[in-house]
Amino acid sequence: MERPTQRMRGHTRIIALFSLLIVLIAAPLIAIDRYHRITLQSGAVFAASPNTYSLSAPVRLLSAPVIDVAEGTLSIPPTRTGLARSGQVIAMLLTGSGPQLTLEYATFTVNFAPRSPTLQQHNAAGNAEDVVAPLVQALQGMQFDGLVVRKSVVQIRMENSPQVDLKDFTATVSRDANGTINAKGSFDLRGERLEFDTTLGAALDAQGISRPLRAAINSSPITAAVEGNLLLGENPRLTAPQTSVQVANLRALTNWLGIEWSEGNGFGPFRAKGQMEWSGRNIAFQNASIDLDGNSAVGTLGLNFTTAQPLVEGTLGFRTLDLNPYFKGTKPFTSDESLLQALRSADNLDFPHIPDVDADLRISADSLAQSLASLTIGRSAITLSVRDNKVLADIAELEFADGTRASGQVRIDLEGDNPRYAVQAKFDAADLGRPLLAIFGHPSIQGRGILDADITTSGNTGETLLHSLDGKFNVVLIEGGRVGIDVNRLTATTADNPLPDDAWKEIYARAIAVDRLDARFTVSGGVIRTQSANAVSGPRALNTEGAIDILNNTVALKFAVSDAPVLDASQSTVTGSVETRASAPTNIVTVKGPWTTPVVEAHVAPVPSPAQPQSSGDSDK
Repeated sequence: MERPTQRMRGHTRIIALFSLLIVLIAAPLIAIDRYHRITLQSGAVFAASPNTYSLSAPVRLLSAPVIDVAEGTLSIPPTRTGLARSGQVIAMLLTGSGPQLTLEYATFTVNFAPRSPTLQQHNAAGNAEDVVAPLVQALQGMQFDGLVVRKSVVQIRMENSPQVDLKDFTATVSRDANGTINAKGSFDLRGERLEFDTTLGAALDAQGISRPLRAAINSSPITAAVEGNLLLGENPRLTAPQTSVQVANLRALTNWLGIEWSEGNGFGPFRAKGQMEWSGRNIAFQNASIDLDGNSAVGTLGLNFTTAQPLVEGTLGFRTLDLNPYFKGTKPFTSDESLLQALRSADNLDFPHIPDVDADLRISADSLAQSLASLTIGRSAITLSVRDNKVLADIAELEFADGTRASGQVRIDLEGDNPRYAVQAKFDAADLGRPLLAIFGHPSIQGRGILDADITTSGNTGETLLHSLDGKFNVVLIEGGRVGIDVNRLTATTADNPLPDDAWKEIYARAIAVDRLDARFTVSGGVIRTQSANAVSGPRALNTEGAIDILNNTVALKFAVSDAPVLDASQSTVTGSVETRASAPTNIVTVKGPWTTPVVEAHVAPVPSPAQPQSSGDSDK
């Protein structure tokens, strides 16, 4: 199992990308007037060669967050004569328009952990190194025309997180008379070259901690642009009314950042555009347009890195949500194929998931596009929660084209080699025939009614999922309807008048009207068994017992047809409950064998004689 520190490394790199643009490039460029009390040790620099000086001690550029230059070489252009400049001349240049400085082989450290004590620095008069102190002061105070950074490293440190190194850091910094500062450059992160362009406007406050910011980053994995206001201090914050982020492949991006994500379909192109706010370990998009795998939504989306695992939060509204890109190993559904048939042939199912990432999402859509069933799904509303590779989906609303409404809950446990699934669902159907046709391939029961299901299963292939099916489901007709079996033909079957071999197809293709129906089933090991199944059709009652093996496509059922009993007034008409007392001989029909060509046999079962009351004389014996 991957250790927590290894998982955190990838999460830190995500924050590092934002921190670099917002703080690393911007903060060191802020005018130093707010930090004028900082001085330098005289030993902070020493002359390495004419016009070139090496840092011998860390130089504090900013205190919140803590940004230091730990090492590096400073240089200024030589005089026209090629002679080294004196300290006095250097000081004059730096307090005026200033020369261009070059900083090479530097190591910047950016520390977002709790602030360490400010460097205690003071000059010692008379030291030879004093002649170059104005160079470092210029670096701190931006008292120069330009700064070139070459062949340097930026180390980003966060509390309880591994360090992130930005290598081969190169930048060119310039400023104009109005105080606007621009920095352009590039760096390497995990083998990818990223280019940045950042512009800071003049300070918006007397302290110089609030400045307008425009920044952009460009690379193969990610392209981003930010325009807003940057507020520095103990807790840097960026509010950007205009922000855009574009990712070529979200799955590839997370792998590049060190969060392992297995190959699969979906989670490819990603785009976000709108208002963005960044603070510490939180990034949030408000009133944004989000596009993922061609699915467009509007709403909010945030990333929270304060927890052990990143948390994705949001409320997104889709016009059309296409689910097809997210199911690996499934083939397009055909109109003559049921869900069970499609599932039986499915192999190597891979439910899309994000390892080491949690989520709390509220998703709504005007319509759902999917190829797993021949149903047109309209308005939907789902709350999705992901924790430790466990998915919980609360379905508040699912509306089908024919008016059927559904609600329920789906639980998925993706730990291990055999994912586990659990479904609790309730369908208030305008016609039960449509969902039953989509699931089983036959409209066994038609009419307005209710379908309740509580099913569990596990596996990663269609066969293993069907084999491990377990649970129960109930079907109730509310206003009468039709049952997809020709009871009239069944009752005509006798030992002397058997059905022809191919008659079952005809019986199964027809339907009879029923006044009431209440059917309850259990499922175990891929076998559906009747718990109770009763229907009333005019003067007759139909009771069914037996089992259907959906793995082997076999059936073993017994149909009992008799005169309709009297409805028990104490029972609800919605449940269709009936008395079981029979008053006439009952026709018994058994159906056994392959579902398409079973053997049908019939006989008349005698009705037990009612118990005779005992005489008083008998009771005395």
